[in-house]
Amino acid sequence: MKKILLLIGLAGVSLQSFSQKADLLKFEKERVRISKNAMIALAGWSAVNIVGSGIATDTRNKENRNFHQMNVMWGGINLAIAGLGYWGARREKIDNPTMESAMKHQRRIEKTYLINAGLDVLYVGAGLLMNQTADNQKKPDKFRGYGNSIMLQGGFLLLYDGIMYAIHRKHGKQLKVMDNKVTLNAGPGAVSLTYNF
Repeated sequence: MKKILLLIGLAGVSLQSFSQKADLLKFEKERVRISKNAMIALAGWSAVNIVGSGIATDTRNKENRNFHQMNVMWGGINLAIAGLGYWGARREKIDNPTMESAMKHQRRIEKTYLINAGLDVLYVGAGLLMNQTADNQKKPDKFRGYGNSIMLQGGFLLLYDGIMYAIHRKHGKQLKVMDNKVTLNAGPGAVSLTYNF
């Protein structure tokens, strides 16, 4: 009788393991999809900056010209980051996910967006400082234009990183639900398998 119960318990664990693998694969595919879409959005913002500000640099107003020149530079950097990020998301191997690997990926993506948000606050602060100290510089128009651009770019990135953190955080809550579905308990002379719906 004990052997039959043990076999039933092992069969249940095997079925649960198969079900959890399918759920984890679906979870990881969705995380990658979210990451790809985020990079497409960043690339779109970059293109708007490169094209729009590229055209707008043709002005006699030195402060505006410097503002748009900096927007073009930020656009180029953001476009490179978006391209590399999209490429990295496409190449990510998620064929055989485990709960441990899914949690590791989830923690890493959330941490990345939090660190980026911290950097974005620094960008806004640096742009504000440049703007406020422009009158003390040899080229105040350049400092003011660059400062305004850095504040704009940092503000956008802060909003972007905050939204992406919130989306990934909400998605990550599914892992806790999956992790708490099945528990295997063992004691002297007994094995139990509990599946929570």
